[in-house]
Amino acid sequence: ITKETRLESYLKTECSNREKLILSALTKPMTARQVAQSLGFTERNAVAPRLTEMVDKGWVEIAGKAYDKVSKRNVAVYRRIKGA
Repeated sequence: ITKETRLESYLKTECSNREKLILSALTKPMTARQVAQSLGFTERNAVAPRLTEMVDKGWVEIAGKAYDKVSKRNVAVYRRIKGA
């Protein structure tokens, strides 16, 4: 039921331009830094807040974790949810 209601909500909600860019970049699972770099941003914070919002909206999910060489920490890997 949760996935159904997420999809219903998604269909009624407009994407911002930044969200559209992020969704277009998520052709495979990626970290926030990878998404930012693929879009030409130098800072991961250009996309990280939107990714968090998109997880809450049910458009993107956390698919795992990966080691980030810049922060030297494990970070979330994001994946676009089918239909989003």
